[in-house]
Amino acid sequence: MNYQLSSLLRQANYDRIIAPDMNYVRRLISRVLPGRISRRMTGKKLLKRNVIREANRLQIIQRHIINLATDHYWQLLPIFQRNKFTTLANRVNSMNPNYTVHRDTLYRISQIPERQETNNEFEDMFFHGTSFS
Repeated sequence: MNYQLSSLLRQANYDRIIAPDMNYVRRLISRVLPGRISRRMTGKKLLKRNVIREANRLQIIQRHIINLATDHYWQLLPIFQRNKFTTLANRVNSMNPNYTVHRDTLYRISQIPERQETNNEFEDMFFHGTSFS
């Protein structure tokens, strides 16, 4: 195991990592509402924010180490704690107008009842080879 990774895992404050940062979630929501965030938030991304905070405290800046530590902590979390992070991420996503529009578009595409007429073989294979129902 990499020295910096083991150092981060050993010295990090586990309680600060596994507790959702509500201030960060509030800041995310304030940025989501005007549509300034377009990417989908996940529970693991919220956990990663806590790992980044601890890594900064320990002066570890390598993204690879932070990603490995995030994967490690995510695997250690019991299901109910993962669900807590995922629920918060879903709340942020539900307030995101960009994500809501994307979800609505996919729903509308899935409701197209008839086969699509196409002009070339690739499009024909794509549309006729896909069943949304």
